[in-house]
Amino acid sequence: MKLRFFFLVFLFPILVFALDQPETQEEPLGLPKSFLYQFQTETGESIQYPSSTKLWFGGDVMFNWGVRDAMRSDDVFFPFRSFFYFLDQFDFRFINLETPVLHKTPTADQRKSYVFYGERRDLTVLRSLGIDGVFLGNNHTMDFGENGLLETLSLLDEFQIFHTGAGKNTDLALQPIIVKKGNTEFRLFSFSDTGETRLFSGTNSPGAAYFRVATAEKLIKKTKPNQVNVLSVHWGVEYNPTPMDTERNAAKYLINAGYKVIIGHHPHVPQGIEVFPKGIVVYSLGNFFFGSKNQYLKHNVSVVTHFDGDKLLFVEVIPVFGKHQSLPGDHYFFPLGPKEAESFLKEYAILCKQLGTDLVISGGRGYVFFDKELKAKLKP
Repeated sequence: MKLRFFFLVFLFPILVFALDQPETQEEPLGLPKSFLYQFQTETGESIQYPSSTKLWFGGDVMFNWGVRDAMRSDDVFFPFRSFFYFLDQFDFRFINLETPVLHKTPTADQRKSYVFYGERRDLTVLRSLGIDGVFLGNNHTMDFGENGLLETLSLLDEFQIFHTGAGKNTDLALQPIIVKKGNTEFRLFSFSDTGETRLFSGTNSPGAAYFRVATAEKLIKKTKPNQVNVLSVHWGVEYNPTPMDTERNAAKYLINAGYKVIIGHHPHVPQGIEVFPKGIVVYSLGNFFFGSKNQYLKHNVSVVTHFDGDKLLFVEVIPVFGKHQSLPGDHYFFPLGPKEAESFLKEYAILCKQLGTDLVISGGRGYVFFDKELKAKLKP
């Protein structure tokens, strides 16, 4: 067995780029899917917990700049292929979609410094990756105004991708994504704490859902048994690796109010994880697919929340590569190999420790345990 793991570690870059397109049933190199992402390293093996309900979260996604360059080929899926089988192992998958998606490009909002847009075919990528839902509560959802938002909502519905965090009015923007497994219902809400006032929804006007603690609390006042509330918030300071005190105070309040998990984004770099008695907060994932050439960007995190029914067990941290390459069209995305992942996780563990959280590193993955009894059983 050790020889097989040794073989995988050194061939990981080949493996992730050799994956078939999602419509094919052939498994890469004849290896089972579960084996592709299970590693033995000096810290131990990655922890397997097959019976849990797994919700995967990726960070900011847009399709301009370096991402678009990499998609200018006959195979638009090529830059993303390493994630096809990888994401297949989770029950539900969500990302922050930080761009409108349009049939054609209208006039941009000239009052903004950076304006993003996606094309219809970009949603074929998200669908092929198995993305179940997207968060629209962010400062780029309204880059093409009302028409751009309405077109985005229509296309997401066409591709059967759930969405929350923006709508024709505030009531619609606040409607959650709802997914179920067994008797447990997961309700996911999305807000933005960044952006100009004119870009937020109103009683009779479209836009993104503005983050107000009182509003977020009110939405879960009538939570029923077997319901789990998850909050996505676009907040924080760009390129700052630590959350602000205002975010931490809001997070603590909303976890006490009934949110089990809070997922943050906007800083474009990862921030640490904080554990409260009633839930867990990941302050920033950083990016997932993002075309920026900014040199601050390198590695980011995605996380998997593991549940047993409505009981949160632990959060699994999976580092992903997200830095733009120097050559045009050379922008690829993949989960980090185990050695590089562990090196990065040691740095990420410092950010978690500053928030009072111990990050357990094993097999190229990071783990934050919410269930202390389970931690004693599974901790390497």
